Amino acid sequence: MEIWLIVNGKRSGPYPDYEIRGRIEHGEMEPEEKVWHEGLEEWTPVGELELFKKSLGDRKPQVVPPALPPEYLDKLAKEAMQTKPRPHLGRRFWARWMDLWCYSALWWLGMYFSGRDIGAAIANPTLLLTMFLPWFALEAWILQRFGRTPGKWLMGLRVVNEDGSALELKPAIWRSLRVLVTGIGFGWLPLAVLCQTLSWFTTKRIGKPIWDHIGGHKVIAEPLSPFRTAGLVVAFIVAAQLQMAVRGPHEEKIMTDAFPQYKELFDRNDMWYFPVKE
Repeated sequence: MEIWLIVNGKRSGPYPDYEIRGRIEHGEMEPEEKVWHEGLEEWTPVGELELFKKSLGDRKPQVVPPALPPEYLDKLAKEAMQTKPRPHLGRRFWARWMDLWCYSALWWLGMYFSGRDIGAAIANPTLLLTMFLPWFALEAWILQRFGRTPGKWLMGLRVVNEDGSALELKPAIWRSLRVLVTGIGFGWLPLAVLCQTLSWFTTKRIGKPIWDHIGGHKVIAEPLSPFRTAGLVVAFIVAAQLQMAVRGPHEEKIMTDAFPQYKELFDRNDMWYFPVKE
């Protein structure tokens, strides 16, 4: 006999009656589920059909095994800890600050060649708090397009979603904003130190920084090559020298105005700076 079922609100079938018996005996159908076969006037609960009453009586009760012994639970917990992804804190730290350090060098160069007052810029806390906003907007686009910034490329890191797919632009923007606020504290040194310390503890606890945890992202690490490591060191040195060339004479003036005893020390150290624009 051929039997019709209702599956997800739709007619399904026909099925041979022996298949229906098998489903009943294995607990895959309840007596209340309605079926129909030729000769019935309407859909009828399967438990009311004489054809399947014996199968309902032969149903095997579902057996649930007891909980695992404690030693196996401990083993599973240890295995879960071992499979927690490595956070690569050192590589991520240097990749992040390489990007920011190089961007900062380009930003100060832009300020210098556009004729801005560098001394006034150094003394303007509002300007310094917002100077990294353009970088994080650009970083979001770079991550969406390439999955890595220059610093992450040098450190062999790539940002992806948990399933390995590339980030879309909107999640990448939110990720960059979270890093700007909670990761580096807008780049302002006291806040940056506090945020980096909190991020370190958070990452050690949950296996990833809060911005990746909230966004559902992860960082994949590739083997680190000596060539890329050397490139990172050179980039840091060049960026530091460029920033010093722009900021140096103004910071010396600020220091000697506040502490005149340092003037002789600065005079003895012949540093290379860009000419100060009047």
